[in-house]
Amino acid sequence: MRILKDKRVIFFILILIGIVVRAYNFPNAISEINIDEIVTIENAKSIADTGKESTGISFPVYLQGWGGQSVILLYLMTLSIKIFGCTLFAVRLPMLLISIISMFVFYDLVKKISKNTNIALIALALLSICPWHILQSIWGLDCNMFPHFLLIAIDLLYTAVINRKKLLLYISMAIFAISLYGYGVAIYFVPLFLVCVLLYLLKIKSIKIRDIIICAIIFLVVAFPIITMFIINVLGIKQSIEIGKITIPYYESLSRTKDMIFFSPNPLSQLVNNIVSTLRVIFVQTDGAEWNASVLFGATYRITIVFIIIGLIKHIKEIREPKESISSVIILFWIGISFLTGLIVNEANINRLNSIWYVLLILGAYGIYTLYERVNRKKLYKIIITSVYIVIFTVFAIYFHVHYVKVVEQSGCFSRGFYQTLNYVNSLDKEVIFYDNMKNNPCLELYIEFNNDNTKIYKSIRDEEELEYKMQHINENEALIIDVEYRDYTNFNYNKQIGDFIIAC
Repeated sequence: MRILKDKRVIFFILILIGIVVRAYNFPNAISEINIDEIVTIENAKSIADTGKESTGISFPVYLQGWGGQSVILLYLMTLSIKIFGCTLFAVRLPMLLISIISMFVFYDLVKKISKNTNIALIALALLSICPWHILQSIWGLDCNMFPHFLLIAIDLLYTAVINRKKLLLYISMAIFAISLYGYGVAIYFVPLFLVCVLLYLLKIKSIKIRDIIICAIIFLVVAFPIITMFIINVLGIKQSIEIGKITIPYYESLSRTKDMIFFSPNPLSQLVNNIVSTLRVIFVQTDGAEWNASVLFGATYRITIVFIIIGLIKHIKEIREPKESISSVIILFWIGISFLTGLIVNEANINRLNSIWYVLLILGAYGIYTLYERVNRKKLYKIIITSVYIVIFTVFAIYFHVHYVKVVEQSGCFSRGFYQTLNYVNSLDKEVIFYDNMKNNPCLELYIEFNNDNTKIYKSIRDEEELEYKMQHINENEALIIDVEYRDYTNFNYNKQIGDFIIAC
């Protein structure tokens, strides 16, 4: 009984660590906003106000964005904005909440597939301090909804199979289908994963053909809009489809649907590049983008790779054992199809391969425990492993909050100074604010919504001649904001510079 209580204490400590490290300084751990995040915010705010995204499409199943964006985060963000208003807290809350929920689901899944609370706790420990999981939880990138919904679906599927609960099986199919709305890459991973798993379950007589038919119907009904969206855009069927208020949109330019090896001019050469990039992401655990993973620490800490390999070998061996085969086969399908996805998607990065991180952590936990079972000095082994990860995590946490977030903010993919600029001009005793918006950048317009300030008049400048004129003719009751990220205004007499913006008044 004491052991059970101790394990419960450890569970809650790990959950608490995970929540605290993600919620600390939320939502301003990264004070700037990513360009993809901005597009989602813009459309979520528009849907919250009008029921249509920013270009007037009613409840789309996919966004055009910067070549293509998924909508699970969009609609969760819309709900959050409806409740809390258009604030940074509201737009980042959905990703934080789903990341916290995923810790509980992850523990539940590992506990069931391993039938071992110790392995489940090790897995939870790896997840609670995982750099990838921490970073994706503190800001809103649409594609990062997919791995969480995939995790939930797999947990429901496995629970349904081992407990022979058909209702849970059918619910899992709906969640698998919903996960397709979380990332475009899911359209390749999820159907193949389900076909492999369901056929295997049929082979070992865990489900019947009737169950597979019902599963297929549920999946296809829920996934129909997003599958249709990809079909009409890939085939160039220039016609959007409306189902009530829901729109299956056709976009003239949607690069994400064609960012696959099948559409490459030289598929063989592209395959070689994809193999290299996929192996780099898995074993080097960075893709050159600091906002996806730290170059210093990697996505899961590089020391974990050793244990991942051990865990993978263990599961390959276990598929021969009938009692362990279901869990091992699901895990091997999970990691195998994730790797295959990396080969299909051109130039895999941390995000494009985000179906793989949860299963790698599971394998890492198995690897750590497998070594524990084989070493003679078990107590010393536990002390060493625990101490190593505590030290690495402590260093990462300090680095993350002191230096890393600044590196991310200066990366070029996060806005620099938009929010602070608006706060500054709002503090000025000026009635009219002109702002340079010639790049059609929605950032400033979004921040105006954030500030919810009706005491000033904001006027967008979209013409170079108009900007040059205004720079020479600023009235006493006016202020001018200019984006200088790609232009030089050193000869212009301005009052203040914040990030990439100068303010003249």
